[in-house]
Amino acid sequence: MTYAVPAPWHVSSSGTADAPFDELRDILARVVAAQGGGGAALAIYRDGRPVVDLVSGGYAEDSVQSVFSVSKAIAAVQVVRLHADGRLDLDAPVGDCWPEFRKSSTVGLTTRMVLAHQSGIPAVDPTFTLEALAAGAEDAAVAAQEPYWQPGTAHGYHAFTYGTLIDGVVRRATGRGIAEHIRDEITAPLGADTWFGISDAVADRVRPVLRPRTAVTDRVVRTADAAVIPPGQIGRIARTRDVYNDPLFRTAGFPAVGAISDARSLARIFAATLGPVEGVRLLDTDALAELTSPRAIGFDRVLGIPISFGSGVQLPFPQLPLLGPRSFGHEGAGGSVVFADPEWGISVGYVTDMFPPLMGAGVGFDTLLATIRHALVHNGKALS
Repeated sequence: MTYAVPAPWHVSSSGTADAPFDELRDILARVVAAQGGGGAALAIYRDGRPVVDLVSGGYAEDSVQSVFSVSKAIAAVQVVRLHADGRLDLDAPVGDCWPEFRKSSTVGLTTRMVLAHQSGIPAVDPTFTLEALAAGAEDAAVAAQEPYWQPGTAHGYHAFTYGTLIDGVVRRATGRGIAEHIRDEITAPLGADTWFGISDAVADRVRPVLRPRTAVTDRVVRTADAAVIPPGQIGRIARTRDVYNDPLFRTAGFPAVGAISDARSLARIFAATLGPVEGVRLLDTDALAELTSPRAIGFDRVLGIPISFGSGVQLPFPQLPLLGPRSFGHEGAGGSVVFADPEWGISVGYVTDMFPPLMGAGVGFDTLLATIRHALVHNGKALS
């Protein structure tokens, strides 16, 4: 892929980019220059080994970043692992381990429905402070909430309640929270710099989230205000508080939105869902199918667009086609993305500190994705 104008002299990328991905060095610098500030990092694994590890725009090699709803995909990988090991049954009623869900309106709710955003509880009616959320206040609220639709009959994005529900089920079924399982069974074995709740030792490495105000951002807020289903708790708080840069947000480890990571760790984790990475494999073939088989397809009652979900991961949809029909992963509101594609044997992690106007993967990632696709199609060979 050829671009007529190189990246501005004051923006550059550092790191490694093996062929056929070497062009990404300049493209990442162009993306950072175009976003008007901040920085970004991009990492790619192929066939279990790193082939791209780039930073740009002032990112240090050890910088880490809030990755927002990318957290959901990491949590989903661990939940599927628990199911595969027999420690959790995705198809059993949530009420089996959480008695408050045995009421008539949620008696048929399963953990698989929660993963696919089908629980009917995309939000709760009470409003909480960040301090209350960090103390677990939403746990009782999701159990008391009457569903917006009958569980399993429709889907609507669970921005924050996804994590509350998943953590509540996992904690009651196994005696340990989802963040503890992720730490012990995913990030520690892989040596990944990904945390659900950071320590003081990591705090200085976290890049602040930059959030420029634009007319588009204001329109998104007005649209959310008019929605029938209320926005998630963090979205509510963010309107009056710089919640994403609040130390409490970073240490709370909210399972749906609270992960802190670098790009290389995201790519490494998802590479290990496809096959071994230095001897560590997270999912076997059957577990990968559990994660990626379509569970919810079509119009999303919260987002208002057609979107597809597996068991906790996004599948390709018009706004985020990824590399093809077998791709799976998740975007985050702040622009970060993780995905893997078994056809190409590839995983990609991307993080940025510049919050895009429309939230989710922005035009910068679209440019990088097009470059990755071009490199694969013209120089690579898909796996059979």
